[in-house]
Amino acid sequence: MHKLSLAGEWKLRGEFMDVTADRFTEVLRKLDAEPVRPTLPGFLRVEDLPPEARAKFFGEPETAFTVYADKSPNAFPSKTGYISATVPGDVTSALVQNGIIEEPFLKTNTKKSLWIRDLSWWFIKEFEVSQALLDEDIVRLNIEMLDFNADIILNGMPVAHHENAFCAFSEDIKRFLQVGTNQLVIRLTSGMELHYPKDSVAYYCASNNAICDQRVYTRKPQFTYGWDWCQPVPTCGIGRSIEIEGFTGAKVVASRVDTLKLDGDDAEIEFHFEIEKTNMVQSAETVLEYALEIDGKTAYTGRQELLLVGGINYASERVTLKNAKLWWPNGYGKQNLYTFTARCTARGVTNEAKPKKIGIRTLELDLSKLPDNTRNFFFKVNGTRIFCKGGNWVPTDSIYLRTPDESYKTLVSEGAAANFTMFRMWGGGTYEPDCFYEYCSEYGILLMHDFMYACGFYPDHLDSFLFEAEREAEYQTKRLAHYPCMAVWTGNNEISESYTDWFPAPIKPARFYGEKVFNYIQPRAVHRNSPLIPYMPSSPYFGERANLTEEGDVHAWSYFGRDPKTKFKFVYELEAFDRIPARFSSEYGFFGAQMESTVRRYHDGEEMAFDGEIWKHHGEFERKRSNIDGAINRHITDFSTLDVHSYLTYSGIMQGLLYAELAEAMRQKPYGAGDLIWMYNDCWPETGWTIIDYYLTRKVSFYFLKRAFQPKKLIIRKAEGGAVVTVINETPEALTAELTCGYMDFAGKTGDTVQKTVEVAPHSWQQFTVELSGELSHGFFFAKAEGFDTADSLRAYYRDYVFPKSDAKIEHVESDGDDLLVTISASVYTPFAYLMTSDDRVHYSDNYVTLYPGEKKTIRVENCTETPVLHVAETMPSEEAQKASYTDSWF
Repeated sequence: MHKLSLAGEWKLRGEFMDVTADRFTEVLRKLDAEPVRPTLPGFLRVEDLPPEARAKFFGEPETAFTVYADKSPNAFPSKTGYISATVPGDVTSALVQNGIIEEPFLKTNTKKSLWIRDLSWWFIKEFEVSQALLDEDIVRLNIEMLDFNADIILNGMPVAHHENAFCAFSEDIKRFLQVGTNQLVIRLTSGMELHYPKDSVAYYCASNNAICDQRVYTRKPQFTYGWDWCQPVPTCGIGRSIEIEGFTGAKVVASRVDTLKLDGDDAEIEFHFEIEKTNMVQSAETVLEYALEIDGKTAYTGRQELLLVGGINYASERVTLKNAKLWWPNGYGKQNLYTFTARCTARGVTNEAKPKKIGIRTLELDLSKLPDNTRNFFFKVNGTRIFCKGGNWVPTDSIYLRTPDESYKTLVSEGAAANFTMFRMWGGGTYEPDCFYEYCSEYGILLMHDFMYACGFYPDHLDSFLFEAEREAEYQTKRLAHYPCMAVWTGNNEISESYTDWFPAPIKPARFYGEKVFNYIQPRAVHRNSPLIPYMPSSPYFGERANLTEEGDVHAWSYFGRDPKTKFKFVYELEAFDRIPARFSSEYGFFGAQMESTVRRYHDGEEMAFDGEIWKHHGEFERKRSNIDGAINRHITDFSTLDVHSYLTYSGIMQGLLYAELAEAMRQKPYGAGDLIWMYNDCWPETGWTIIDYYLTRKVSFYFLKRAFQPKKLIIRKAEGGAVVTVINETPEALTAELTCGYMDFAGKTGDTVQKTVEVAPHSWQQFTVELSGELSHGFFFAKAEGFDTADSLRAYYRDYVFPKSDAKIEHVESDGDDLLVTISASVYTPFAYLMTSDDRVHYSDNYVTLYPGEKKTIRVENCTETPVLHVAETMPSEEAQKASYTDSWF
């Protein structure tokens, strides 16, 4: 087998859209012209074009001038010269690297790069081919991702056309190659030009936030057109791996290992192989060999002698794996991974498949019926019920092809550090590269994985669209079938719900556009290629309506915000979290500001200001601010007194409090099965729902959710006559908890306490009521036990109380390798104490903590030698709370 990588430096130029693939010769004639430079002589300014030219290439002149013309010149490449581009990579990155445009995410620069969508982009590469490569039976050009509308020309001959960023390009090009120098040309466009006219299908996904409502026709990441939480950044490019591969004989092209059954320490497993043999008109004797290894030891070897025909062949074997080491989600056990290798020998040639990491585990989506005729929605791994804690994953970057592997590792490991057990792959994004799924498997993060369709009806009346949908479903289900992190395939994001709930009778479409994809093509592909992974046609789904709160998974926006019978009574009414009867919340979130270092970074030297253009451009619009300010005002302090710096802190605290409230409400329900916040990460720097920002910085809310998702967790709620205590142990070890429950006032004086020994089995949950009394306007119920964080009953209504002035202090600091161990304490109840260094990107084992009177807390400051400063975020009691405090003698 021969492989020739085409990664590296290419030449790139922009042409007008009417320079189509058949005009490639005139483009190539400019190959040796003077390179394009970021100066006006090398560019045409949009505003300098005559009106008829602006109208031709950029739409209506008035609109074009508003969109494209900024205070600084907006330019596109002239008709001469090329720039260098790194492949894999995208057009936007190349333009930034060559100084032609500014980094889009700084200031308001996204507005300055929209013109990229209106040109065709020509990538050109010369490479050398050996006779040995041409001697192979099959020589293919393999490109993992082409975004989007691609024409491939090799040595002056058209090879193929490709229109799907979600399905790899692979074509036999042997007949086009020659020994020595070869030239590959790839013409790309963003795809927005293909379906511009309005139509009845695209009407239903029209959005004021998007620059092209016809996105539903293009099989590329839908969010790049703009969403309600991100600016449009239209780009195109060549993503991930690109190589020429030649092989002779036979090779494994797809494989997986299914865990069928667990029996004590043994596992019944089944190997599946898809094998391709060259020479289409002859059979060949072939030896297939495969093995599983773990911890440097061979766990199983298999060998089959096969007679293969030309093209695709299949093989399988069912065996019992002795003393199997199981794979568990994060916190529930170890993430044991076997190395799975396979090779084929035919006609004297041996071809090795790329090794894979697989996990031995069973997985089930439990939809069993409950006594009230509703149904469960539990994921079970290895027969054990899993509470799915996590968030919605969106692409890591609006310029998504430039994300390095290290960013995927950071984001997945940070999810694990926040005690996540699941990501939901949101359907408006993309199928991620292999490294992401490898990291999820390594860190124990399950995936609730949408197919990439979102918030719109899709044109399943077009044969061409169905063709691409089927290719994509086949490719992705086969590619991802072996990963132990894969928990469920979901057909799309909110499209079933949109049909049942969003469009009342007069404007509802004539039929459910997309049903041929979501209800037929995709379930068939899942059944063929990954039959042990469950499938749902949409998220949310199940019940008489797609987003019925008592069935299936729920996107809780309608429950909390749209239904007048159940919505919040104020921003935010915490009891609403307790009332929601959802089994599994797969979308709901709260806004929260970013850390100051991030805000300063995208201001790029400009002054931070609440009403500044940059501030608003990065997500601080009126609706968002009214939610954030209203919540701060109700729960923590008077938001009108906050400056920019304190706003960032209190906004983060408020977001964290609300995420913790929802998580604890879901975890204490006997039927609660999952809480996935909207959303975990971000594709650009903005004030939004995430706990990790675009620059991979932990936001304040990260620590609140990490505590709420702890594998060992106490929750206490006020109840009639006392308190309800929930004890959660998701770990694989049984434990005995010597539990103390009682009442404490804010100055540290305790009332009656109750001692209780609780035996907690592995992976278990239990709940009980204790009789307690105390004046809750001046104190709280608490529950504590060794190995658990102390829990209190106050919830987040902090403005309802008058707290004594905190005397929080650092008691002790010691070094531990590259880390610091900082011990802090206070003699009175302190709701929010936090450590801070000069760098707000430093990681802590915990932060923004509650200090209980007389209780010490030690925090690890990671990879830091600077002694941090201890801060206290003060609360401001409401007028009612202050008046109440004057009439008693509690203090």
